[in-house]
Amino acid sequence: MTRQQFRTEFIPVAPRHGEVGIRSTVCTLAEGSYFHGVAALLNSLVRAGFVGDFVVGYRGPLPRWVDDLERDTSGGGLRAAPGVTLRLAEMPSAWHLNNLKPKLLTSVLDEICPQTDVVYYFDTDIVVTCPWHTLARWSREGVVLVLDVSNTFMPPQHVYRRAWQRLAASRGYRFREVTGYYNGGCIGLSRENVAFAEVWADLMDGLELEGIDMSRIKYEGGLPEFSAMDQDILNAAIMASSVPVAALGCEAMGIYPRRGVVMPHAMFDKKPWVRPYVLDALRGIPPGRAHLAYWQYVDGPVRPFGRVALARKRLSVAVARFIGLLHVRISRDL
Repeated sequence: MTRQQFRTEFIPVAPRHGEVGIRSTVCTLAEGSYFHGVAALLNSLVRAGFVGDFVVGYRGPLPRWVDDLERDTSGGGLRAAPGVTLRLAEMPSAWHLNNLKPKLLTSVLDEICPQTDVVYYFDTDIVVTCPWHTLARWSREGVVLVLDVSNTFMPPQHVYRRAWQRLAASRGYRFREVTGYYNGGCIGLSRENVAFAEVWADLMDGLELEGIDMSRIKYEGGLPEFSAMDQDILNAAIMASSVPVAALGCEAMGIYPRRGVVMPHAMFDKKPWVRPYVLDALRGIPPGRAHLAYWQYVDGPVRPFGRVALARKRLSVAVARFIGLLHVRISRDL
């Protein structure tokens, strides 16, 4: 592992002239150890040139690094970095946090940040590596979504879509033909496309009426069409909504390592902040680029780890990368 891969100095990207007037908000959901992911996501946004509100829907105790932030006396919230305000929104619902993504998006637009023009939701295991003005501009083209690595090119005739159509029809929606299956880790909306989040939230309510336990992250009751819960209903909402989609390929989340990476997503294996890197490397699974990106952004301006703990974590990643030069499983071994 080179020193450059763990670079920690922050050089924020200045917004381009055409994007200065766009008021932006980013939101995410977290509890427990997932606040380690919140810190890296926030740091990556600062480096990308993001200015605006960063909203965290949360449950349970807050991390200690929140106490280190100053109060923003001008507009409430906490000052996370110059021009970036952290706002905390406790989520009282009994639903699993993952299933509250559309409700958080609508709450941001309607209540928490009613003046914002653009809102993005990101999972906490994502970091943003492209300039923020690019993401803000893309949201003007439609709902920004990223194709999932699973069922990437799901055709309109896929059998799962039949169940999604029936759910949409039960809520009074028509549906359009859609190709592709999208990941639930990134959703970008401009205010004029808020109807998409409203449809998604309504279909999630309909899923609960079907008798599915919304307090779980996965449904294992014998209906694979709804097993991914929030993500499956996200794709149902794309069919039930008339809002245009601005699609990115799965390479945007770092699935392919060499080009097109916009938001590395550590969706495989355990999350970076708890993953046993050396043990995994000995099993033939070294850390990939999404995990390396997390450790690049986790230090500053928000610091969830102390210096000693961070050094140990980074050392374990470096050792795991070295082991990976000697021993890597191929897909047929998994």
